[in-house]
This record gives sequence, C-alpha cells and structure tokens, in this order.
Amino acid sequence: MPDGRQALLAAAAHAFACHGFDGADLRSVAAAANVSANLVRVHFGSKAALWEACLDRVVAIGVPAMAAVHQIACDSTRPLGDRLCGVISEIAAFYAAHPDVREFVVRHATEAPERAVLVLDRLLRPAYATVRELFSAGIEAGIIRSRHPALFFALLNAALNQPPAFPMLLNRIAPEIDPETSRDLLIETTIATFLHLPS
Repeated sequence: MPDGRQALLAAAAHAFACHGFDGADLRSVAAAANVSANLVRVHFGSKAALWEACLDRVVAIGVPAMAAVHQIACDSTRPLGDRLCGVISEIAAFYAAHPDVREFVVRHATEAPERAVLVLDRLLRPAYATVRELFSAGIEAGIIRSRHPALFFALLNAALNQPPAFPMLLNRIAPEIDPETSRDLLIETTIATFLHLPS
C-alpha cells in the first residue's frame, strides 16, 4: 500500500514537527493518515524507524531547494546584491511552501542528540554550505554587516521562518496589511533590513 505509506509519512512528519519525538503518538498518526494503526509496524517497524523515514522525506524535499539556492549563489553573471536578494526570496518561498519541514528541522535540531546530529549533518550543514561563500562575499563587500556568515545564516533563517499563521497574525496587529501580500512584504522588509545595498 504505497499510498498508505506516503499518508503515514506525511502525518508522522506533521506529528513529529508539532509534538516532538516523545509527544508524537503512533495511533494518532495512523488516524490522521486514515489507515490502520498496525500499518506503522508493517511499513516502518518502530517509531524510531518512522522518524528516520520522515527525515529521509524532509531531506528529499530540501535537496532540490538547496540546489536552487546554490545555483543562484554561484551565478557569477549576476551582481552580488542581486544574488543575495534572489537567495533570500528562494529561502522564503521554501519556508512558505513547506511549513512542516521547517518545524521538523527546528524541533529536532535541538532535541535528543542522536536525532539532532542527523538533522545537522543531513540538512543544516548542507544548507549552510550552499550560501557560505555568497554570505562571506556579502560581508567583505559591506552589503552584509555580520562578523561571520554563519551568524547571518542563522539570523536570516529565523527572520524568514515564520509560522503558517503569520499572515493572519500580522493582519490582526496591522489590519491595513493584506494577508495575501504579507509574505511578499516579509521578503521585501527582510532584504531592506538585512542587506545594505548601494542605492
């Protein structure tokens, strides 16, 4: 039942992202996937194996996005400032399209050491590697004001890593901001705040 397996993976990734490893309940995962609870054992064998399969899924989603970011970062035909703006837009688009991926990474990068190491090695270090040289060049050019590219990487991801409810929350604070345009405004504001581009 490949469809049942994929449904379980999607439901489990969401549960692990929201509740962490210990808080995710396998019966609830099966119910959310609309499959029998025994299919968790049939397809994955254990909760730990299910979590690792979810990580595989997250990596599979993240790898094309990292490749797209790297392509922008390395495109020497574009000015440095233009590449930095393009990378910020690409990262923001990924976060908006994949909220469960974002939450999964944030939660498990700081949870149990054995899971944190896997997230770090398979996702965070490769993601940083795609932009490290670009951010270093931005620092050297004075466009990015940071002592180290990793600090800028962490700050940028925190700024763009907004919850799915961000547009509605922002609208409640400032009703004049249309929720439909809030993501674009977030990118625009992040670029204006974080990059010191020549006028």
